[in-house]
Amino acid sequence: MFSLSRHALWARNFALIANKYRCNLIQLKTGAIAVSALPNVRAFADSRQGNGDNSNNGKTTNSSGLKANMENKSEKITVNKEELRKRLTPLQYQVTQEAGTERPFTGCYNKHYEKGVYQCIVCHQDLFSSDTKYDSGCGWPAFNDVLDKGKVTLHRDASIPGMVRTEVRCSKCSAHMGHVFDDGPPPKHRRFCINSASIDFVKRTTTATTTSSKK
Repeated sequence: MFSLSRHALWARNFALIANKYRCNLIQLKTGAIAVSALPNVRAFADSRQGNGDNSNNGKTTNSSGLKANMENKSEKITVNKEELRKRLTPLQYQVTQEAGTERPFTGCYNKHYEKGVYQCIVCHQDLFSSDTKYDSGCGWPAFNDVLDKGKVTLHRDASIPGMVRTEVRCSKCSAHMGHVFDDGPPPKHRRFCINSASIDFVKRTTTATTTSSKK
């Protein structure tokens, strides 16, 4: 009698569990698993792998505490590698397409303070404003913010052993720009450390208006 009651109790609990996670069982059979529906499951994607494109629209946090926003608000384009090789300098190609880094204090925009906008050298998308540029002393152009958060994508970069950084890519063409750190000036404390070879400068034009007085 006792064993029968225990069996009945076990059957009832199993039925409750199966009903609660019925959708997961169906998804397991079809091969499509909704990770968010499973209990105690954590997912992390290293977007540094592959071509830099990331299908995860969530957010990850690296060791420095910076949230990597994978949301892409720009219309992505596919670049022709051969055409880029002809149009870009070897350094520009190495930086943007192979995630290279120019030597510090050698970039043409490190000590550049004209007013204007800095664009992606590959697709010409506006990325940074001269209003947010400052001299960080790091040897590369530094900005404390981006024109719009949808202009860039942030990715976990563990390419250097023992170090995890946040890589900055153009959201439109996925070109490598540099990295962002959390040691910038207040209030946001961000330092977008960008290679000069990955950007192009467009000078700001001011339209002078002339007013004439009637006598």
